[in-house]
Amino acid sequence: MPFSALQAAEWCGGKIEGVPGQLFDSMESMELSQANQLTFIGTAHYARKFDQCQAGGAVCREGLTVSRRVDQTLIIVPDADLAVAEILARLAPLPPFPPAGIHPTAVIGDSVTIGAEVRIGPNCVVQAGANIGDHTVLMAQSFVGRESRIGQECVIWPQVVIRDGCSIGNRVILHSGCVIGADGFGYRFADGRHVKIPQIGGVIIEDDCELGANTTVDRGKFSNTIIGQGSKLDNLVQVGHNVRLGKHTILVAHVAVGGSVHAGDYLVVGGASILADHLRIGAGAQVAAFSAATSDMAPGDRVVGTPARPGKQFFSELRALHKLPALVQKIQQLEQRITELESSTKNNSH
Repeated sequence: MPFSALQAAEWCGGKIEGVPGQLFDSMESMELSQANQLTFIGTAHYARKFDQCQAGGAVCREGLTVSRRVDQTLIIVPDADLAVAEILARLAPLPPFPPAGIHPTAVIGDSVTIGAEVRIGPNCVVQAGANIGDHTVLMAQSFVGRESRIGQECVIWPQVVIRDGCSIGNRVILHSGCVIGADGFGYRFADGRHVKIPQIGGVIIEDDCELGANTTVDRGKFSNTIIGQGSKLDNLVQVGHNVRLGKHTILVAHVAVGGSVHAGDYLVVGGASILADHLRIGAGAQVAAFSAATSDMAPGDRVVGTPARPGKQFFSELRALHKLPALVQKIQQLEQRITELESSTKNNSH
């Protein structure tokens, strides 16, 4: 869909420097952009390179000094990344949702409540007593277990499993392969074998959450596992049983959250990190990528490493570690010098 610089500026609340009527047909990164495309500039590094790229225009963070040609138009905004999101929301094609109604191959159980304008795709299964809110979409081969609830305006992508007794809030997005409400990993070793502990709780995913592909959230042992409002979980995240995550949590790919972790709002955990069982984590805490948090964290703590510790301590230890080979060599030289001195002293004594 062709759009003008003026339209893009209206979509994101930007100010134009250049030609308001300049037309674009898409957005692209600076390195790959062509004359008919709009790019974005978020740092001084890219601001200096703008006139060297082919893009006809750019969304640019205010305050940057930009090198640009006369045929290039700028849209100045406070936050380039946010502006890009607002523009892309206008350009994105409509998802390939099934038509409103229930596909003939879907299997719908007894006493299921289905709201207005719900779309249920091919080969979906909705078991007895489930409740599907208005304008929600279930894509092909999704499964909704008994007595589960899905709120309004949710998008459940293909092959998502929502087990029995789970609750999904409004405007939730679950990407393909998500499993919500699988049994928590609970066993007791007795008489030479692992005895399974039944998991009778559920899962609550609050409003406006988005869970990436193949992410799993286990049901609680007694009460519910809870994902707080507005939280965003990347692909391949594992959330254990009885976990309670606060509002607006961010978990990047491959994060594993151990059972019974309780975290405050605005937790951020970098990719491939681990939170050990039973931790208590304060609001606003951050865990760097490739870290293992093994002890409780106060509000606002920032930790890194394995085991995770404050960043200042970690990087001080890392700098010392880099000096270790030279220190070993120096010690070896000193040892050799001491040996030589001892030998010289012994010879002189004779």
